[in-house]
Amino acid sequence: MTPQPPPRWSLEVIPAHAGQLSLVKGLVDEVFVTMIPGSDITALLGAIETIAQQGFTPVPHLAAREFKSEAQLGEFCAGLKRLAVRKALLLAGGAGQAAGPYTQTLDVLRTEAFAQVGLRVVALAGHPEGNPADPDSRQNLATKLQFLHAAGMESEIVTQWSFSPEHVSGYIASLRAAGVTETVAVGVAGPASLKTLLKYAQVCGVTAAKDVLLKQGFNFGRLLMSNKPEDFVAAVHGTQRFHLYPFGGLEKCARWLEAQQAAQVAARTE
Repeated sequence: MTPQPPPRWSLEVIPAHAGQLSLVKGLVDEVFVTMIPGSDITALLGAIETIAQQGFTPVPHLAAREFKSEAQLGEFCAGLKRLAVRKALLLAGGAGQAAGPYTQTLDVLRTEAFAQVGLRVVALAGHPEGNPADPDSRQNLATKLQFLHAAGMESEIVTQWSFSPEHVSGYIASLRAAGVTETVAVGVAGPASLKTLLKYAQVCGVTAAKDVLLKQGFNFGRLLMSNKPEDFVAAVHGTQRFHLYPFGGLEKCARWLEAQQAAQVAARTE
């Protein structure tokens, strides 16, 4: 049997943490930078440049509902072109109501401003447990992939994080059964207290978080204990690409990634 390659990791950060990446040097190559509600375009572009200057590949989010106007989208896309960004994650965004003319990812994909950026790869969001804000998320993902194929652009899928490796593995298997061949990078919640994870689960729309934990025999008196991402990763099948959400902080995530890397090296030398 051919041994599997070691997992390959990417990392997600908010713009304010773009200058703190020395902690993860040599542990990740790609750093995704979020576009949260109220983001300042100039600050976002500055964060992207800072990430690149530290030797990482920046992967900015383009959240359709956050753009207030065509002009603002144009400004951001022009900045991405100036910075020679070659990959971005497109998503609708967490805002319930659009701040401007774009309500879904396809609205941005179809613009001339986006086409002029010159991206090589477009990442799309995947939702193993469904998306409460988009009941047709699976069909909509297929539509976006078809659009990118027709445009001659490479694509990949980055999933929302989950408590359930079974859901994630089933999601990947169902994509493959439907003929989707894109790389799937599985979202992983970094080491953090379970109380913190439950808070983010509510914000991020990770469905049935408490139910899943209860089914696993979780005692809510242990909320201050940390999760073990390595157990989740080991139980996921169908990919060796993972995307880390550092809910417990960059330092804690860096130490965890270092430990995982050391364990992989030790396993290969046994």
